[in-house]
Amino acid sequence: MPSIAPDWDLKPKVQKIGPEVEKLRPVLVQLQPEKWTAAGAPEAYEKQYKDCLTAIGYVQNAAGRLAEQPAKLSLAVETLVRLESLVQMASSVSQAVRRYQNPAIADLLDGEISAAGASRDWLRQHVTDLSILREKELSVAEQEAQKCRAQTLHQGNRK
Repeated sequence: MPSIAPDWDLKPKVQKIGPEVEKLRPVLVQLQPEKWTAAGAPEAYEKQYKDCLTAIGYVQNAAGRLAEQPAKLSLAVETLVRLESLVQMASSVSQAVRRYQNPAIADLLDGEISAAGASRDWLRQHVTDLSILREKELSVAEQEAQKCRAQTLHQGNRK
């Protein structure tokens, strides 16, 4: 069974996520999605661009809350889902940049996307470990509850 590191070991890892995704912002704000649409790009790219900028804040917010409670499964899952979503959207925006703006800028954006997702592997493993641990805890609690029920029924039958 996996073990979970203590909060003081987990917190610095979680705290890296916010600054990693923030590095996307300076590249994104230089983009010109309105020109993509004028060049024939689907309008969905412009929406994805705006959603990427918003998603940076969502990831940072989730990671900030996770840093306060690193062993909380729901926060770890939320942070991972938001990070994965941001990386996926930013990759799509990068494709638009490559096709409708400038391939060199797309390469720069791809580098920042990779940096923004640097914590993904660790976070995926953390979510997996937390899930396994919580399932094991639930199983033990259910076994103990069954023992208590059996004892109570057995004592009730004696009377």
